[in-house]
Amino acid sequence: MKKVALRRHLCSITQALLIICLLSVHITLFSQTKAVTGTVYNASGEPLSGATISLKNSGSATSTNANGKFSIKAPPDGILVISSMGFASTELKVGEQTDLRIVLNTSVDPLDNVVVVAYGRQKVKDLTGSVAVVNVDNAKKTASYDIAKMLQGQVAGVTVHGSGEPGGYVQLKIRGVTTFGNNAPLFVIDGVPMDAPFDFSPDDVESMQILKDASSAALYGARAATGVVIITTKKGKKGPIKIDYNGYYGWQKIPKTLPVTDREGYQKITSAAEINAGLTVAPANDPASPNFSTINTNWQDALFQTGKIQDHHINLSGGGDNINYSLGLGYFDQTSTMVGPQSYKRFTLNNAFSGKRGIFSYGGKVAYTQSDKVNLAITGDHAVFGGGVTSMLTAIPTMPIYDENRLGGYGGSDELLNRAIALNVIGMNNLVTDNSDRNRFFGNVWGEIEIVKGLRYKLNLSYDYTNYKNYHFEPKFDLGFYYLNNNYILSDNRGNGYTGLVENLLTYNVVTGKHNIDFLAGTTYQEGHGEWTTGRATGNGDYETYNFSALPSEDKVLLGESSTSTILSFLGRVNYNYDSRYMLTVNFRRDGSSRFGPANRYGNFPSVSAAWNISNEKFIHLPAVISNLKIRGGYGTLGNQNFGDYLFQSYINPNASYNFGDVLAQGSAVVYVADPNLRWESTKTGNVAIDLGFFSNQLTFSAEYFNRESYDIITSLPLPYSAGSFPANITTNAASMRNKGLEFTLNYQHQTSKDFHYAIGANLGTLQNKVLKLGLYDNPIYGSGSKTEVGREIGELFGFVTEGIFQNQEDLDKHAKQTNAAVGDMMFKDTNGRDAEGKLTGQPDGLITDDDRVYLGSTIPSFNYGFNLSLGYKQFDFSFFFQGQGGNKVNNGVYGSLMSTDYGNHHQDVLNFWTPQNTNTNIPRPVKGDPNGNGRFSDRFVESGAYGRLQNAVLGYTFSPQLLARTKVLKSFRAYVSGQNLFTISNYKGYDPDFISDGLFSRGFDYGSFPNPRTIMVGLQVGF
Repeated sequence: MKKVALRRHLCSITQALLIICLLSVHITLFSQTKAVTGTVYNASGEPLSGATISLKNSGSATSTNANGKFSIKAPPDGILVISSMGFASTELKVGEQTDLRIVLNTSVDPLDNVVVVAYGRQKVKDLTGSVAVVNVDNAKKTASYDIAKMLQGQVAGVTVHGSGEPGGYVQLKIRGVTTFGNNAPLFVIDGVPMDAPFDFSPDDVESMQILKDASSAALYGARAATGVVIITTKKGKKGPIKIDYNGYYGWQKIPKTLPVTDREGYQKITSAAEINAGLTVAPANDPASPNFSTINTNWQDALFQTGKIQDHHINLSGGGDNINYSLGLGYFDQTSTMVGPQSYKRFTLNNAFSGKRGIFSYGGKVAYTQSDKVNLAITGDHAVFGGGVTSMLTAIPTMPIYDENRLGGYGGSDELLNRAIALNVIGMNNLVTDNSDRNRFFGNVWGEIEIVKGLRYKLNLSYDYTNYKNYHFEPKFDLGFYYLNNNYILSDNRGNGYTGLVENLLTYNVVTGKHNIDFLAGTTYQEGHGEWTTGRATGNGDYETYNFSALPSEDKVLLGESSTSTILSFLGRVNYNYDSRYMLTVNFRRDGSSRFGPANRYGNFPSVSAAWNISNEKFIHLPAVISNLKIRGGYGTLGNQNFGDYLFQSYINPNASYNFGDVLAQGSAVVYVADPNLRWESTKTGNVAIDLGFFSNQLTFSAEYFNRESYDIITSLPLPYSAGSFPANITTNAASMRNKGLEFTLNYQHQTSKDFHYAIGANLGTLQNKVLKLGLYDNPIYGSGSKTEVGREIGELFGFVTEGIFQNQEDLDKHAKQTNAAVGDMMFKDTNGRDAEGKLTGQPDGLITDDDRVYLGSTIPSFNYGFNLSLGYKQFDFSFFFQGQGGNKVNNGVYGSLMSTDYGNHHQDVLNFWTPQNTNTNIPRPVKGDPNGNGRFSDRFVESGAYGRLQNAVLGYTFSPQLLARTKVLKSFRAYVSGQNLFTISNYKGYDPDFISDGLFSRGFDYGSFPNPRTIMVGLQVGF
């Protein structure tokens, strides 16, 4: 017993000693613990609020305040773990430091990002449909007034074309052409559908997603066949008021000029053309004439100038426990790269708020835009052939810019001396007034209540109002032969329109074990109304006040129109997710539109998509390098109602009386025949895809195949004149078309050290188009050098094939007969003939006729691509963006005009024209009137539309927070210099292979699109 008691006593002593030692260690450690303070920043140098700072292997933790500051007690050998949602976590040993500066980089796992989808939000890793997430930071590096232009090259399957005209139109298509009408996608800004985003400032954009397939866009039903672009603008965040300024100022110039002839070259070619036609030489071109012209105007040098572009935007944001706010004020100003008053100015206001109190959430926005556009001058009664660009190039060099003897003070050509119809574009730009003023108000308010846990009801109301004024005035002027205006012309067009929207949405989320189900049901009602009035006046008086109401009444014409359209919709969606392995989405929308007759007023648009996240399967063991592997696919139907109102209704003239036996009998007659069974255009879309992630999703890759078939496409078919319709056609559902292709997206971001990080993004999209049906009898449709027929692509180039030049009479005798051909003219290939029944045989017939035209190439790029690279070293950042296209041909109408040997100016290539002494050439003889048709559309004017362009490059420097802290005002400061459209790799003979050509059937036709300028900018991003 004594031994037991002794052992117990020794154990008690041992335990006491152990406790004393542990207490000593704890006291020692406690005595070494110190208060550590610091500030957490994001990669841009802005303080990061709400970040969590914890002491590793302890329960001690804190978070940063609104200024990114924190304080925590930790021993010198302690390790701090810093984390924040959306950012990559980092660890830092305390050491002897007491005031830390910590920078968190954006999370390298993009699959955890939450993106906006149709009527909701989802994590990227849970998506089953084709939703492209736009890198807004990269997109904003493109200086533009239009949000759509920012998307060029950023997303696979999305093509964007713009021009250098201030405030000019931007063309955007998603996965090709799906209709013979307007192929622009539906834009949804902050949950409200609308037609175009050009009234909204790119500076206000916070995120953009593109819905490309039926499974992602079906909830927009009747308006989603051409794709959907979802835009979310900036919102406030909890914290003290934050002021951010973002602005740039730049200089713009056309990067190239075309080699046109000077005076001597022009006179040489034109004189030879007159002589070859048996005419005398124009006096202004004849050295023996006293009226010989020595004027040598370089119209490109005279017209092109350095344009200015600037954008300034201030944003105020902040918030408290119940409400957050954001107020953005913007100013954009761009002047033209052509001489004249042409410009575009815009003022924007974007005010958004949101908050939550208990079970009630609420928010809204108010946006206002006022814009003034001074348009490129046009003339109402005189055709401007090819627009200002082509008219400038073909203007003869022997015409002066100024002439005080002509009315208006600008030079012009003379009918007798020059014999040329040439437009003085500088004079036209300055004499003619053409302005477009636009005001837009957009208001939206919403409220949401959580009825029970997981069940929410949301009411969304919006109102979108626009009014505009288009003013055009032409004074009396004399710009030479043809361009002579003896009367003033005034046109004043004013209009307004509004769209109202009411949405009722009910959502319910159920989570049971590994099952996660989201339900959505709702109704929407949207009503639009538009009206316009146009007054036109002409006269020969002189007026200082160009006001329609002040002009003589006998010279006035007044027109107007008003229309209303409505759409009522019912929608629903079910999202099912099992253990992040199996995902299923079912969508349905039923739309009723006033644009269709009672029998076809409603349309149903269902879709289904599914995904299998293989990387989350426990029984499948993937290599460690693969962090994500998902297969997804979907199928569904979308609609298009983006065309005119009341096209299903015939028009009747109630006053069509007739004389029967000298008695006037009252009667009515149909003056416009319509199809009462006009119905929706529908597009069926199927797609399959694979998504891969490597190295903890630092590297992500996606490959997708899609097939879209559009049917019931609305088009106009000719009617016999006996139908009594004017115009003599009928609008009906009569065509179908298919687009298919592959899309690839690759993104990689990595931080090699604390000071260096980089990111790479690349995308590639392919496209194949095929017309399946075309009218009742599949008759082909011809355009400008193009043909569209069943079994081939829309708008393929179609023309003659050249075989060289007739060198002598023997060549003329041996060759197929060409009407009016002579030695020195172009030979065209005999490719086809007709049999006795008039059918094409495919065999030469010895005659050159229109039947000898063949397909010369596709106008649709077979692929588009984009490549982004961003680098960051300490406080420096550098990025560039390269984009382009390939596999398409272009009808270079500008080059065709310059190769003409009539009286306009010429391309320098014409100087190598055929003569008996210069036979080794492919340029035919110049001849006035072109009797052989050397200038007919042929492969002479077909060029490759492929190009690669350094779209932008940016070099920036961000000042350190420590330096800025000394100012006690600035929280962030970044300065940068950037270039846009820096160089283009292309063999195209025009200004720019990236031109607007949305003629649908006359596709790929460049007849003078305003060239995109090269831009050099300096900018600042400042936070207060």
